[in-house]
Amino acid sequence: MKRAKFKTLDEQRKFFDAVKKKLGLGGRNLSKRLGFKSRSSLENYICARRAPPVELIRKLEKMSGLKSTKFQTIEGKVYRKKKEFIPMEFDMANKILKERFRKDFNYLVSLIKSDLTIKNILDKMRLKGHSFDTSKFSRCVGSYRINLMSKIVDEIIPTEKDIILPGFVRKGNKTLELYFNLLPLHKILQKERIRVGLEIDKTRKKIRVFPLDFGRNLILNGGSIKLLITELSGFRKGPGIEVMLDPNVFNFSILDSIYDRDAKPLVKEALRKGFKLDNYRSTPTNYKGDLSLYFGNKNIIIEITRGVSHHIAYHKIGQAFIQKMAFPKSVQILVCDNRLLNKTTLKALNKIGVKIINANFDDLWEKKVIEELEIIKND
Repeated sequence: MKRAKFKTLDEQRKFFDAVKKKLGLGGRNLSKRLGFKSRSSLENYICARRAPPVELIRKLEKMSGLKSTKFQTIEGKVYRKKKEFIPMEFDMANKILKERFRKDFNYLVSLIKSDLTIKNILDKMRLKGHSFDTSKFSRCVGSYRINLMSKIVDEIIPTEKDIILPGFVRKGNKTLELYFNLLPLHKILQKERIRVGLEIDKTRKKIRVFPLDFGRNLILNGGSIKLLITELSGFRKGPGIEVMLDPNVFNFSILDSIYDRDAKPLVKEALRKGFKLDNYRSTPTNYKGDLSLYFGNKNIIIEITRGVSHHIAYHKIGQAFIQKMAFPKSVQILVCDNRLLNKTTLKALNKIGVKIINANFDDLWEKKVIEELEIIKND
């Protein structure tokens, strides 16, 4: 099939806009006049995603009395522009919608923030007496909504209240699936629906999740939490995604995100003494120990064990070595029963640079540990 390749994408769009204006038809009615089964076929040409057939251009010229600009005739299916995650910048969509709907703009925004489809939103605006080009304003409304749901930013900087979790992206059915684990949020999802908005950094390596009434659903998937994201978003499959959120806005405490039973009372005492909790949650894959704290710029990684067998001692030596490799500038602490280590294992841990705090895990053990930790942090 011979197709018309206009000199620029803008010239192709202008031609179709001029035809619609001349005929006084929107995209839907023009599609019907041309005999298309749906508006989407014509939309690909109007939005310059594909080069239109030469036969279609000639037919539109005849119908409207317009002459197209010069174009190159080419053979076969040609894609001129791929669909984008956010097809129009927020400021541009906001400007167009404000200028067109004026006093009804706030009403329109309330519809955009609802569960209504774009078609239903535009139908309601027509009931207000507005007439407009469906394809153009579908794009504006869609872009406005996507910008509210998924804001792209240059950089996401975690606040003191945020926690950071490792995320993993998989290919789903015509979509991407972002997975992460967070037990307190998982428990809340078992009882109620949670919808969220996203802040996405331009590298697609960090994403902030926050509650949003008209946002995406968080979905339970076994022990994980799943979030569906379009393939147009630019995320790549695999690990390496940092998922950030503020526990307070999801109605659970930051302490609820500490899973280790001994780390929980220890962190409470540490926070009272001026230590700060690391934004990154301890997981088997990030080597942050049972508890990771900060005092100023000093990172303190703590392993806690009540065990006393030699197998546990050897295991802790291995963990300490990996942690030192991953975070060479950190201060490493092992909190343990004084029966755990013998001369050999103690020598090995000293060689790596791990500091030992003995605890008998009685009623006030966490206070005694923090007292020793306060001495160590000043070394």
